[in-house]
Amino acid sequence: MPSGSTVGDWIAFADAQTAQLDKANDRYAAAVGIVERCEARDREALKKAKRRGLF
Repeated sequence: MPSGSTVGDWIAFADAQTAQLDKANDRYAAAVGIVERCEARDREALKKAKRRGLF
């Protein structure tokens, strides 16, 4: 909570909280993207391995 009692203090507080939320959301989106790319890479590797008769 903001230490002051003016509207400006509350606006600064809310803006800082929003920035933290934006950072958290960006990290989540980045992590999901990484996992999706890794899973796609793994699927392709399995397809190639099956074609060669490895699995």
